[in-house]
Amino acid sequence: MKSVTQDGRALRWDAHRRERRRELLRMVRHSVADLGPDASMDQICEATGTSKTVLYRYFGDRAGLVDDMGKWAMKVITQQLDRAATPDMSPREALTHMITAFVDLASSRPHVYRFCDRGVTNQTGQQTFFNSIAQLLCARMNFTQPEQYMWARGALGFVRACTDEWLTNPTDPHTFAAHLSTWLWKSAPATNDVEGKQS
Repeated sequence: MKSVTQDGRALRWDAHRRERRRELLRMVRHSVADLGPDASMDQICEATGTSKTVLYRYFGDRAGLVDDMGKWAMKVITQQLDRAATPDMSPREALTHMITAFVDLASSRPHVYRFCDRGVTNQTGQQTFFNSIAQLLCARMNFTQPEQYMWARGALGFVRACTDEWLTNPTDPHTFAAHLSTWLWKSAPATNDVEGKQS
């Protein structure tokens, strides 16, 4: 049986590793914001003053780093949605808030957004950034059917493509997000909560 001292030491070490991981991720975000989405691991290490050995110890490889950046982006989007959420939010409002949160991330941190976008075709088969957003969109729009998820996944592909084009010559992000919401809502499948659905 482990002693209380050993257990306490293990807990402190785990807490230290979590904190170090968060700090490294913050440093990587800042370096990517400065260097651009195609920054190499060597460039990131130089900018953060960290060795590849350290980054690989905490993230496994570049794919693992991109995956963790995607999780951070998901947290940012979810927090923004939670702040905007109301008990009686309609599917239309949920769609608008989701698109707005997505566009806000892309417009405020374009290099970081594009870096996260590199994880769309994650070869490990793990849940990717956009799969997570599609699932969150379904949850907020009360979508439960397979065809509804397919629509959400396609909608995110549409938003992604439009956002990539928009970033080449960005205008007002909220106006852009409103246009996307209007276009997509016209094609949204029916839900149990159809209040506000336009024909």
